[in-house]
Amino acid sequence: MSNLAEILEDWPLWGISQKPIETSQVALLNGGLTNISYHLTLDSGDYILRVNAANTLALGIDRERELAIHQLMAKANITSPIRYISDDHSYLIRDYIAGEVLSESISDAADLPVSVLSYMVEQLKNLHQQPINIELPKINISDIAESYWQILAANNPQDDMLKMKPLMQVAMREPPAGEFCICHMDAVLANWLYTDTGLQLLDWEYAGLAHPLWDLAGLWQGIKEKSSASEDKLLALEETIITLYGVKNQIAWRRANVQMEYLASLWYRAQS
Repeated sequence: MSNLAEILEDWPLWGISQKPIETSQVALLNGGLTNISYHLTLDSGDYILRVNAANTLALGIDRERELAIHQLMAKANITSPIRYISDDHSYLIRDYIAGEVLSESISDAADLPVSVLSYMVEQLKNLHQQPINIELPKINISDIAESYWQILAANNPQDDMLKMKPLMQVAMREPPAGEFCICHMDAVLANWLYTDTGLQLLDWEYAGLAHPLWDLAGLWQGIKEKSSASEDKLLALEETIITLYGVKNQIAWRRANVQMEYLASLWYRAQS
């Protein structure tokens, strides 16, 4: 189900409104690269209606896993709770969090104050320290990438990039050294929200049992993408981030960066 009018007819199931929802109470939100989100302004409060992309399965997204992790993180006050999710997982409703998306509030990410970087890193460390009381399979970078490779092959079987697949898939399969934990797996600046109570992480659809340095590398890559700073300044910023997190294994850090760059490049190419 992806038609907004049809979705709004489900309002009695949601438990957040005593009457049908008017179109004047629904506002489209910009910024989503995969899903479409709306802001619902109701008598009972404000909510986000997220309509999931039709290519969810092709992208390898597990909505059941997303729901379980999202609700677990909501209990830990790391994100807002999901109020309703449709039986077919085509859309969900969560509490609206008032704030400003970090990627839209800065012109150059290299100018982020150390206090903000420190807060973000602490949020990731807090996430990575959460107890795991649900059954989760370990994330494998090559398994995720396989979904993107299949999209590329379907879109353009003659793409020269496909010749690189066998070698790249083998090279990217081994994770960095260290223990796995619950990770967000998409900690780019567009998924951080400034709120009255601090920064919150949004969009948990790629979350799972993964290596914590993948989250840190995702954050670092998001910063690099939104910066025109000199190489020296970026190197100093990278050192600040890994020092704040307490990264000791430089080889593991480099491997995590390469793997997340690999996933990001494939994801963007598959989406385009």
